[in-house]
Amino acid sequence: MNSTSPSLLERYQPYRRLVEIGFWVGSYCLFAVLNSIIVMLDFERAKLDVATWQPVVWEWSSHLVGLALVPAIIAFERRFPLHLDTLRRNLPFHVLATVVYSLVHVLGMVGLRKLAYASQGGHYDFGNWPRELVYEYLKDWRTYAGVLLIVGTYDLLLLRLQGEARLLDAPDEGPAVEPIERPERFLVRKLG
Repeated sequence: MNSTSPSLLERYQPYRRLVEIGFWVGSYCLFAVLNSIIVMLDFERAKLDVATWQPVVWEWSSHLVGLALVPAIIAFERRFPLHLDTLRRNLPFHVLATVVYSLVHVLGMVGLRKLAYASQGGHYDFGNWPRELVYEYLKDWRTYAGVLLIVGTYDLLLLRLQGEARLLDAPDEGPAVEPIERPERFLVRKLG
């Protein structure tokens, strides 16, 4: 393989944005479908009479708002990165961000549910707000952390695709323009 052929990362770059968006949209839609089915099966097994559209609305409203918040989580992590050298300083900001994330998520999904129920001639009741907010937060902080974990793993993969540092080889054709000297030591910063 000659040195002018594009690396895997270079070949991936034109599709990068499409793959990233497709991953998040596909993941959230898949989980919305699967969770809707699970909730419907739970109601069927408990012999509860709930219209099929209701669990679908519950799950899709939650997942659509969650999907809409993914770019905000990523942007916040870029502003307050969670690396070993910044963890102590930035972790409190992320803990606070999980609370804000949860509040925005709940308000968004409740709003969507109220619209869906109104379109069916019904009324959506979120229930006891303090209790339900705690319940939702217990799920939402894990979602927030999961997004960060996925983004961190993806960033690490992209860094690995950049390849390792190495000394220049002798040219394939002709003599070297400059003498190829091998230093006794050199410093390399790896993976950022």
